[in-house]
Amino acid sequence: MAPKIKLQRVGTSKQPKYRVVVQEARQKLGGSVIEILGIYHPRQTPTLFEVSKEKVLDWIKKGAQPTEKVRILLGKAGILSPVDTSNLPKRKPKKEAAPAAEATTVKTA
Repeated sequence: MAPKIKLQRVGTSKQPKYRVVVQEARQKLGGSVIEILGIYHPRQTPTLFEVSKEKVLDWIKKGAQPTEKVRILLGKAGILSPVDTSNLPKRKPKKEAAPAAEATTVKTA
């Protein structure tokens, strides 16, 4: 199986910090790591993303595929070509109160 470049969460509750790691594709996120490539701290101002460019490019040459989020971050860092995020799927809102409320009304005659 081909390796993947993933984010592995190491932060505490409500304070996420991530390692950029290389793992087998079917490995759990908390499982064994082949190599640590860098770090990502999204809550810092400005956001901190540090990776070893040489290691990332070496793993990509070996066939490692970055996940979608890592691919976006590598594009912003200038390691890979930038990703156009305007056509990526957006998250759905958590609450859709208006349509659900109308659907549950019952008429009695």
